Amino acid sequence: MAARSATEIPDVTLDRAGAGAVPVLRRLMQLYLYDLGTIDGWDIAPDGRFGNARSIERFWRERGRRSFFIHVGTPLAGFALIHDRAHFAGAGTREISEFFVLRKYRRRGVGRQAAVRLFDLFPGPWEIAELASNVGAQAFWREVIAGYTRGAFQDTERTDGDWRGRVQGFRAPGSGSR
Repeated sequence: MAARSATEIPDVTLDRAGAGAVPVLRRLMQLYLYDLGTIDGWDIAPDGRFGNARSIERFWRERGRRSFFIHVGTPLAGFALIHDRAHFAGAGTREISEFFVLRKYRRRGVGRQAAVRLFDLFPGPWEIAELASNVGAQAFWREVIAGYTRGAFQDTERTDGDWRGRVQGFRAPGSGSR
């Protein structure tokens, strides 16, 4: 794993977010979609919200989906939504469906620490996909996964209908194996 930077925050935790967390996750999802919208040029709906946020509901209704809040100490710093059935690899491979860290906590190791904790919680195969237009996310995930796996991962270009981007595949050994 890469060495910590002087500005890295040491007390990053993940807390499982259940059905009662829906209102908070809906609000965070708006910030996340705003960030993505600045990359892809999305517009908001007439009600002032991004319509894509409705898809968050499946993270409590569908089997095999889990939601986590990312905290730095006590304050909320973001969220991670994972699925046990990766989009490209299918059943038996987990994916991070959505991952968001508030700007205040970016470039300080919070995202990397949260991702590593997720991988350690769920040993086995993983797949992470980023939109072609989201080059910042591509660089982030390549760096995190390369450090976590010591370079043992695949990075490929993929398309699926209108979706085009990069996909990294790797195996998480769990916290005791690295």
